[in-house]
Amino acid sequence: MASSTPKLLQLLCIILFLHISSSSSSSNTTTFNPHLASLRSFCKSAPYPDICFDSLKLSISINITPNIISYLLQSLQVAISEAGKLTDLFYKAGQYPNIVEKQKGAVQDCKELHQITLSSLQRSVSQVQAGNAKKLNDARAYLSAALTNKNTCMEGLDSASGPMKPTLVNSLTSTYKYVSNSLSAISKQGTNKGRTNRRLMSIPRWLSRRDRRILESSGDEYDPREVLTVAADGSGNFTTISDAIIFAPNNSYDRTIIYVKEGVYEENVEIPSYKTNIVLLGDGSDITFITGNRSVVDGWTTFRSATVGN
Repeated sequence: MASSTPKLLQLLCIILFLHISSSSSSSNTTTFNPHLASLRSFCKSAPYPDICFDSLKLSISINITPNIISYLLQSLQVAISEAGKLTDLFYKAGQYPNIVEKQKGAVQDCKELHQITLSSLQRSVSQVQAGNAKKLNDARAYLSAALTNKNTCMEGLDSASGPMKPTLVNSLTSTYKYVSNSLSAISKQGTNKGRTNRRLMSIPRWLSRRDRRILESSGDEYDPREVLTVAADGSGNFTTISDAIIFAPNNSYDRTIIYVKEGVYEENVEIPSYKTNIVLLGDGSDITFITGNRSVVDGWTTFRSATVGN
């Protein structure tokens, strides 16, 4: 028995050595994998770095050298996938009485807002694939607008109740973390600098410098004759803003400027998700007025009671 003890100890030492070597090798592979290191660097400044890394690490291919654009496109694709799951939940919420709404239409508002977000993500993919700074600026604008949809939806669901509400709220919160990570990744690509554009229309002086940059960031040369003009006195192309929006092209990749001349416009303006790239431009906040008469007290949701909404 005594003679077998050294052999047993020797065997245990060998097993322990092999285990340590295997663990060390696995650790070194993970630590020094240049692809994973590159991905960690990409994700470390994201609002939700762990989600970013976990969702993208499976897409890494040892045959392709990772780069920022490929990570960005994959991040958008993951966000689209998660958004699709949320779309299914909204559908179920509308089909069955699992949510009791104090303001009827809150779930419907969320569904429409989420479709806008999904469209923004899909458009952002095509803009990033175009591979130029102008398109990245547009993708950034799409995703920035998409993030506001979450807050509007959450506000509408705040007063709702029912067994499905926690699941819907958790999925909503989770999905928009992916959207936020994608926006952060695009923002790191920088902005389009050093380009000057010929301005064929006058930008009002009351616009802030930031708003001027947003309006002029497209790079397109606008012909003043192609601007849709709304005038309450009948001197423009339309007398109501809603009519101008109906006339504007659907699903347009080019911006449509609707110039609203001074006056009072008594209407609630709704811009459907398929009326894309519309810019409303007035004569000033103290000259051009849009007034609506919907309110939450009358049963409208916050989203639907907005004077101008999209």
